[in-house]
Amino acid sequence: MRPPPARLTDVDGAVEINRSSGLRRLERFVPFPVGPSTFEDVWSRRTDETIAVIDADRAWTTRELRDEVDRVARALTAAGHADGSRLAWVLGNDVGSLISLLATVRVGAVWIGLSDRATNAEREAVLADAHPDAVFATLPDDAPGVALPEPPAPTVPAAIAYTSGTTGRPKGAVHTQQQLLYPSAAAIATEGLDEDARIGTPLPLSTLNILLLGPLTALACGGVAVMMKRTSASGLAEDLEQYAVTRALLVPTMVHDLVSQGVTSAQLQALERLIVGGASDDARRAAVAQDMLGVPLIASYGLSEAPTGVARMRVGDGGATPLPGVDIRIEDDGEITLSSVGEGPWAGCWQGTLGYWGNPEATAALWRGGRLHTGDAGTFGPDTGLLVSGRMSEMINRGGANIAPAEVEAALLALDGVADAAVFGVPDDRLGHIVAAAVVGDAAVETLGPALRSTLSGYKVPAAWLRLDILPRNPNGKVDRSALRAMVGN
Repeated sequence: MRPPPARLTDVDGAVEINRSSGLRRLERFVPFPVGPSTFEDVWSRRTDETIAVIDADRAWTTRELRDEVDRVARALTAAGHADGSRLAWVLGNDVGSLISLLATVRVGAVWIGLSDRATNAEREAVLADAHPDAVFATLPDDAPGVALPEPPAPTVPAAIAYTSGTTGRPKGAVHTQQQLLYPSAAAIATEGLDEDARIGTPLPLSTLNILLLGPLTALACGGVAVMMKRTSASGLAEDLEQYAVTRALLVPTMVHDLVSQGVTSAQLQALERLIVGGASDDARRAAVAQDMLGVPLIASYGLSEAPTGVARMRVGDGGATPLPGVDIRIEDDGEITLSSVGEGPWAGCWQGTLGYWGNPEATAALWRGGRLHTGDAGTFGPDTGLLVSGRMSEMINRGGANIAPAEVEAALLALDGVADAAVFGVPDDRLGHIVAAAVVGDAAVETLGPALRSTLSGYKVPAAWLRLDILPRNPNGKVDRSALRAMVGN
């Protein structure tokens, strides 16, 4: 006989752990106080002829977008993809990425995004963990006459967000349909987003949290999703101006580049706010950027397991404010932990990830005592705002992209002539951090970077190198990364 599920300590008593899958299971559905709580709600709140998406020179109406979603959903149904099927998509920054998510969830399947900019080795690592039922590089053809199934329950798995984690092994955070819409509901509640919003981002839509914060939030609030593809400062400024974007999602490096190129508020007249996440930034430099661009910079703190931001602050404030429904606590060891608030209209609305796909050990480490342990360190400032002091792990945050040192170290150790290696982050004015590596062995350092590019994306390749006879280690045998950073500084 299968043992009964082990109940988590949870504020609303609505969460269990499924022992067979290792994932949490939501027992009941708690609608959001504002905004849509399911994808069907998204459609019901929009008018057919309103513009939903602008992609290059084409404007998609809500009816056209839904027709395309239904067309793809019929094709998926005809191919036998239904409840629980895991479908991986390798698409770019266009309307196809949004359609793939909406169609996948419509048939009850689980969406997985794969970057078209990643190397084959990086994609294969995700595929090896997810074991998807199908991988798509384009949207499938229609299957006329095929009936669509009933829409799935909002509490079942709907998407997996992959994050490298500190070990370098890809980990897939599983999210429900309702939690995919939590960022939209939080933005509607805190920013007053409505049908006048035009939301755009050049960040990769293969990353689940970007897809949620950008296009899906635009749909959910009744506004327009703008598909942006250019990342250079000049191209970014032109797109923001041409498409009259009111809310943009960027990383600090992009904001830095806009300021460096002399972009001013006169070129960004429609822009009402910049949501900046993915990397820390110097407070003074951020304040200068806010003044020059004439737009509020909203710094976001979040993680893939959330599935996006859980706290935000305007540059210049004393700390970040938790988003509706999120209870943030600093544990005795300084770690930031999260749970749903226990009272009020948002009680039970934020639930976080169901756990890591196929990794019950990591899920158990993530969820302890009914709280999500972020692995980040923080404090509460004088005005009670959250101040994030850094990673408790050694994750490197380069220009908004998280890089696991273990992944780069493994690639280095696979090269001829490398006997030992340690990878670490070094502060950088523009990117926040750059990747640095210390190597032991007789390999020529100048050959290592080019060799790594065959298996790693360019941004993961170290930009600073140390050749040592032996790596510095502490008494427990662990590499002393602080000592290595000091060597680079010297």
